[in-house]
Amino acid sequence: MVEHLAPVRSAHSAISSRHSPLFNQARMNVLRAGGVHGDCSSEYAIAATGRMIPKQTVILISGIPATGKSTFARYLAEKHSFAHYDLECHPRGWPVPELRDTWVASRSDFVAQAHKHHDRIALDWGFPVHCLPWVQELQAHGARLIWFDGDVVRARQQFVKRGGIGITHFDEQHFDEQIAAIQDAGYPFSLNCVVVHALSGSGGFLSQREIEKVVFCDA
Repeated sequence: MVEHLAPVRSAHSAISSRHSPLFNQARMNVLRAGGVHGDCSSEYAIAATGRMIPKQTVILISGIPATGKSTFARYLAEKHSFAHYDLECHPRGWPVPELRDTWVASRSDFVAQAHKHHDRIALDWGFPVHCLPWVQELQAHGARLIWFDGDVVRARQQFVKRGGIGITHFDEQHFDEQIAAIQDAGYPFSLNCVVVHALSGSGGFLSQREIEKVVFCDA
């Protein structure tokens, strides 16, 4: 669950208000700089909440397989100029493939080096349970963990559908093993994370805009 803090009247909250002249001016500055659809050099991008996503934002998107993690990461890249790192797809899924060795050696160094290339970063990684210390290292250096949760039966169906005719019994077994490991570890409740209920029991996905509102509710 995401905690909602009581509103505090400040310069930031004044700018965040949709009806504030400061907000409107900031929004125009972002649009002029190409911050919504353009380059990463703009200081702010505006989330679906009307709040601003600051520079130096790093989010790690993980969770139940086949619940829409990569789809949301691509959405952030398109709409808000996030650099999308598909960590399990090197080098094709890495905007700067040369950072691979840094990632393996030190997650803190990776974040520092990645920020030399990008302002906003989305790390797309269904991390194995035994890699939790790496996740905690990322969090200690400013990354926010976003956990995509969903109905497991529907997620399995999506997983099989996504694999098409090329899917094997081994693939399905791997999915089941991933789910078992996640459940045994008590995820997401044992994690320090924002939980997105992305896939319902009826098979419906939460829209990208609605996911964005959950992820950036306190941006």
